[in-house]
This record gives sequence, structure tokens and C-alpha cells, in this order.
Amino acid sequence: MSLFFVALSAAMGVGVWFLVIGIVFSIGGGDLYIVTHYDSLFFYATLLLLCIIAYLFFAKHLMEKELPLLLAICFGTTVIFFFIAPWLAEAKSSVQRELSNISYSNHEKFMEKVEVMIDQEKLPYSVNVDKSRERFKDIRSTNIIVLNKASYKDISINDMEKLLAMTYGERVRLGILNENYENLMIDLVIDTDKSVSYCEPYEICEDLGLEIK
Repeated sequence: MSLFFVALSAAMGVGVWFLVIGIVFSIGGGDLYIVTHYDSLFFYATLLLLCIIAYLFFAKHLMEKELPLLLAICFGTTVIFFFIAPWLAEAKSSVQRELSNISYSNHEKFMEKVEVMIDQEKLPYSVNVDKSRERFKDIRSTNIIVLNKASYKDISINDMEKLLAMTYGERVRLGILNENYENLMIDLVIDTDKSVSYCEPYEICEDLGLEIK
């Protein structure tokens, strides 16, 4: 039972931190809101008040049971977890990002798959493996493909239509290098439904008839 009380105190500390942050944002003290949102403020303030009342009853119960040491441990746990709550939130986000990231082995397989599709379509492109790997290290939530162009004339609308029509099977960020193999001539994101959700530079995307959805 003592461990349960300590765990409950830890959860209370984290919960109170989130409620305090919610109140700060609601009164316009953060980037989320720039004016006071009274409905949110009332909601968070009410929950915080209920938590405080519940904690007072909890403390009263422990005092009646003559457990001052446990009360001190629980109170200390609440304070500690209140202050480490931001770190816990960031750690949770980091774990979630890592779990949602694509593995390096799957990215390698995806590059091979795209290379095969390009060969089958007889397109004047090839996958630049090194550049693709380099960009993938920074953007692991999406498969990254960087292409070399066989001839550095302007990208044709026909080529782009064929690249868009290929069945990637998942979201892909596609870039085409310039003739120096340094900078991207075009950088776009193709969603699973083959629509384009991002494209830069805008002028080239517009010339190629790419509609961003």
C-alpha cells in the first residue's frame, strides 16, 4: 500500500505540472494562446483545485493513520516529480519519435525498390545512395530518396509525372540533385495517395504543374 501511495504522489506531481502549464497557456502566457481563454482556464483551474483538495484529504488520512514518515516521502515525491515532469515529457516524446522512425535497414530496402522501379520505367535518373542516406539521418520519419539526373537539362513534366505515378507504397520525400551533385533542383513530398504535400522551390514546382495539397 505504501508503494501505491508513493506512485500516486508521483503521478500527482506530474499531473499538477501539466495543469499549471495549461493555466499559463490559457491566460496568454505561452505560444499556444495570445489572449486569455476563459473556458480552458476554468477547466485547468478546476482540476488543479480538485487535485489540491484530494491531496489534502490524502495527507489527513496519513496523519490519522499516524504515518508522518510516509506523508513526508509522498510529499517529497510529489515535489520531485513536479520539477522533473518537463524532462519526463521530453523523454516520452523522444521515445515516441524513435518508435515512429523508419529503420535504416528498411530505408536501404526502399532505396533498392525505387531503383528497380526507375529502371523499369526507363527514367533518366538513378538513386544517389550516399546523399539519400545523409538526408535520412536528419529526417527519419519519412523515406528519403535523392536522385541523380542522367542529363541536366530542365526536369520534364513527363519525367515528373512518371515519378509521381510510381507505386512507392508509402510517403516519400524525393529530391533531384543539380549537376554538381550538391544542391537539390527540386524537393518534394509524395504522399501515399500520390499527391504532393510539399514542394520547393515554388517556381519550378509551378512550372512542372505540381499542385500542392
